[in-house]
Amino acid sequence: MFSLGWGVEGEAWEWEWRRPLRAWEEEMLGECQTLLLSLSLQENVLDRWRWHPDLDTGYTVRSAYQILTVQDVVTLDAAVGLIWHPQVPLKVSILAWRLLRDRLPTKVNLITRGIIAAEAQFCVSGC
Repeated sequence: MFSLGWGVEGEAWEWEWRRPLRAWEEEMLGECQTLLLSLSLQENVLDRWRWHPDLDTGYTVRSAYQILTVQDVVTLDAAVGLIWHPQVPLKVSILAWRLLRDRLPTKVNLITRGIIAAEAQFCVSGC
């Protein structure tokens, strides 16, 4: 990619696709270009991963946990437009909808609804 050119008109973006790109794929390609154009590539430097939340110490389980737990709770009303978006597969939309409504068949939900006995809470197999 470096040798082909990263610029907006660079050859790196002129791939021979197996089929014509759909409109949403072209949009995603544009987003990818926007993200990657801000990168500074160096030909003789190895790639490396960098954990953005904590650049000094790198990735830690604690920093990942804080990201996951500090986030504001998404309200159902705010997520409806994303969940039922036409480009999201139906099974993904249904899973997300059930997840946000706390309707997934987890052990806690099944016990709360009386579908399985409370004693089965700690059962791992053969319940």
